[in-house]
Amino acid sequence: MLYKLYEQIIKIIKNNYMFIIGFLIGFALITIKLPYYINTPGGSSDISSKIEIADHKIEKDTFKMAYVYEMRATIPTLIYSYFNKNWDVIKKEEVILPNEDKKDAQFRDHLMLKEANQQAIMLAYTKAKKEVKILNKKFYVTYVDEIANTDLKIGDEILKVNGQELNELDDINKISQTFVENEDLTIQIKRDNKIINKKATVVKDEDRLIIGILISVDQEIETNPKIELKFKETDGGPSGGFMMSLAIYDALTNSNLSQGRKIVGTGTIDSKGNVGAIGGAEYKIKGAVKDKADIFFVPAGNNYEEVMNIKNEKNYDIKIVAIETLDDAIEYLENN
Repeated sequence: MLYKLYEQIIKIIKNNYMFIIGFLIGFALITIKLPYYINTPGGSSDISSKIEIADHKIEKDTFKMAYVYEMRATIPTLIYSYFNKNWDVIKKEEVILPNEDKKDAQFRDHLMLKEANQQAIMLAYTKAKKEVKILNKKFYVTYVDEIANTDLKIGDEILKVNGQELNELDDINKISQTFVENEDLTIQIKRDNKIINKKATVVKDEDRLIIGILISVDQEIETNPKIELKFKETDGGPSGGFMMSLAIYDALTNSNLSQGRKIVGTGTIDSKGNVGAIGGAEYKIKGAVKDKADIFFVPAGNNYEEVMNIKNEKNYDIKIVAIETLDDAIEYLENN
């Protein structure tokens, strides 16, 4: 019985070997990942689908965050990128930092998204004179540099440094002022729900004394009215912070800043309302145009210049507005 089955399999392979070979080659071409990524014009994400505020409404298709579409290169997409001027090939090292993998990068990007959203909420609620308070803060390692001499890992929650509890991110800066080169620090962390102690040695980087890690803060916030965020685990990055704060402020104050216009924008936001530069501006303006936006907000400076060059080159029919602060955007929408 087994011998007959074996003969049938061999016969099928002999009769269809060209198809099988072609299928395997095609499968390899499509699935083999190359050490490159490809950036393409993205689009814009509707903020009304990401936020719910009790007794307040964000109008659908009004405030939108611009994004870049990034994909891992395969042989077919790499070949196609050479014929499509809107597709740019970048090295893996430009996306995945040294001493980390894709999972580490995704953790950092998602935590940066949470930071940006929390900052946007606190800023918008404060500006709209609504209740907002911080209940708790957690500090996470989001990158470990190659020069670091430590057994800390990305994702570790830092509780204490040399016995000192962390209550603010600035506490790290205060502690770092007492660093001595080659000093061994005891860092209490939580990893896999266990509290343990790890070591880190102070190293010299040019004229600075550091331990070679990046730390991000995750804050638990309570608001009135209550706000609920609906982001995916795969979403990441801080560049939507400005548009989040603008949309939340508009909803809380019933300002109707859009006046029926579709507004797409990009930029980080800080606690004082300053809008910071972002990457991928040239792809984001193309995505905004594809989405038929009326206004595109972009950080002033290099980002604005980059976007204006693309607009003039492509003769895009869209209003580009450079902003330095959240107030700049509010003032523009109120007066135009």
